Amino acid sequence: MTHYLNQTRKQAAAALQEFLDEREPALDRLRTSIQTDGQNPDVLLDGTVESLVPLWQWILPRLTGPEAPGVTAPASVPREEWPSWERYTEEDEQVLSLESLHLLDGLVSYLAAVVQHGAPSARWDTARHRVKRYAFNNHPVLVSENTDSHIFLPSVPAGDARAVLLGMRESPENRIAQYAGAVIDDLGRGAEGSDQPSANEEPLVEVEDLGDDPRRGRELEVSVREDIAHKHSHTVDALAKDLKGQDGITDVIREDREVLLVATPTWTATRLEEWATDYLATKLT
Repeated sequence: MTHYLNQTRKQAAAALQEFLDEREPALDRLRTSIQTDGQNPDVLLDGTVESLVPLWQWILPRLTGPEAPGVTAPASVPREEWPSWERYTEEDEQVLSLESLHLLDGLVSYLAAVVQHGAPSARWDTARHRVKRYAFNNHPVLVSENTDSHIFLPSVPAGDARAVLLGMRESPENRIAQYAGAVIDDLGRGAEGSDQPSANEEPLVEVEDLGDDPRRGRELEVSVREDIAHKHSHTVDALAKDLKGQDGITDVIREDREVLLVATPTWTATRLEEWATDYLATKLT
């Protein structure tokens, strides 16, 4: 398990796709649970923000801890059975049962559908920030051209679920509906005064140390800002070519449009990031 915050761009892109692939099965599982309980999922899940009130009301009493009778402790099953948003954020799970995680996973899918219906401009992306330890870096988030916000949808449902089970606080029945309304308002109309980054505030490049490769030796991964890699692909090609000619650089591979893999026995991630940033800043001015 690699926490979102420690993932490379390639890993984060794969994690985003994994998250998206889980949405429909998770929603189907939620619908089945509702139907098994004797309710009509088409009525309860009517696609409106208001429907999140009875849905959260239905979920709350069904939340269980891993020690409750008849439930599955997450630690007792392979981590691949956890929702990916849980697997890439938690080392272990001591508050929620696997069944509760699956309920919340279904809620996240339905919540996403409600939000995207209310804010048609919203789309899924990987959060990136100039601050490497930004709380939602590399997380699968909803974004919009109208705002700089990054919305990691599982955060509020999972946080409230844990707080309820721990007896820390109650979660009002309209909690998720209010959350959805706020997210729709943010993504749909924009939010003034947001302290989230815009694309142009991201650094030109970021470098991560991938450690030693058995064949290539020490590897560093250079991630070029997405808009630069897209609009100035030839400049990234030139960067790779010129970098390969530097002393101490043994190989450079352009693995993806925005990713270079650099083999070097002597350069540090900081040195490479400074060199690549200076190179692009000079070429693009």
